[in-house]
Amino acid sequence: EFQTFQHYFKQINLSMTLFSQTSKLVKAEGEKPNAVESAVSQALLDLEANSDLANALRGLYFVGAEEVVIRDDKVAVVIHIPFPQQKVYQKIQSKLVRELEKKLSGKHVIFLAKRRILSKPTRHSRNLSKQRRPRSRTLTAVHDSILDDLVFPAEITGKRKRVKLDGSQLLKVHLEKSAQINTETKVDTFMAVYKKLTGKDVVFEYVD
Repeated sequence: EFQTFQHYFKQINLSMTLFSQTSKLVKAEGEKPNAVESAVSQALLDLEANSDLANALRGLYFVGAEEVVIRDDKVAVVIHIPFPQQKVYQKIQSKLVRELEKKLSGKHVIFLAKRRILSKPTRHSRNLSKQRRPRSRTLTAVHDSILDDLVFPAEITGKRKRVKLDGSQLLKVHLEKSAQINTETKVDTFMAVYKKLTGKDVVFEYVD
């Protein structure tokens, strides 16, 4: 459904030689890391060298990072990881997020798997594929997956769309009540990151 490691590297024109002990970042050849990516890479290298996450982090990398302004006094760091590595990351994600937030000056850290949206083919499309577009590559599915990534390890129990008087839509996402203690302080971050990536408004509610 998603690209294999081999196809992934081929597509972005990389060789594994770019992934070394001096960086946890893999980018297309010739692309330079931004300041956020350099800071994240160094933080991950430090944890790999001097923490009980060392073994788990070995072999893991990320493909990009950016800052998202939550409000005037709060910034979050969004780390984009390869989809094929997501399940491995998630095994250590709760602890990894806590350790990275300490190293990144208390900024909230969000891990998102890198996904590709395939546009809906039309009769005028140049390359009409015989294969149907996988549902996981549709705009709706990718946006749903972003929500799942944002709140992990909490689980989404339901969603409702509300149409405002001006015609705009607001998505209400229900989270399990048990997740409130661990996610309540990050709800503003979830909302801002989702808005930045999708252009859509979302609010989160806790339900029993």
